[in-house]
Amino acid sequence: MHGAMGDSAGLQFVSSYAFEAMQKVDVVRLAALSDPELRLLLPCLVRMALCAPADQSQSWAQDKKLILRLLSGVEAVNSIVALLSVDFHALEQDARKEQQLRHKAGGSNAESILVSQLQHGLTLEFEHSDPLRRLRLTLSELLAIMNKVQSNRSIFI
Repeated sequence: MHGAMGDSAGLQFVSSYAFEAMQKVDVVRLAALSDPELRLLLPCLVRMALCAPADQSQSWAQDKKLILRLLSGVEAVNSIVALLSVDFHALEQDARKEQQLRHKAGGSNAESILVSQLQHGLTLEFEHSDPLRRLRLTLSELLAIMNKVQSNRSIFI
């Protein structure tokens, strides 16, 4: 363990050691990170390893192989990889439309652009859905909560 992380069971921040290792793409230092430290960097590492690089050098190709090897033992990587295929621009547009629809409808949950009819309960639907559907379900719930908070706030003003 490195930096200020040794005694932190529920690690919530990236140590300066881990940050510097990422910044310099120092795969030796990255490989030396503890599991909690590495977990915080997973989204960045997955993108680095799987997205087309601007750097086409041989040294980057070697570093990329080492990063892939480092990621191969981490189960959460598959979930992150699945999220890389999501069209976030389209998702954002749908979320904005949903927000407008909820605003016009006075906060009712009658219709949803993000989520079509749920076949099962929300929790079960979430557990059995692909990553895009999970994001849509989560966004829909967040927008519903935000709408409730806004309507409750206006009652007290």
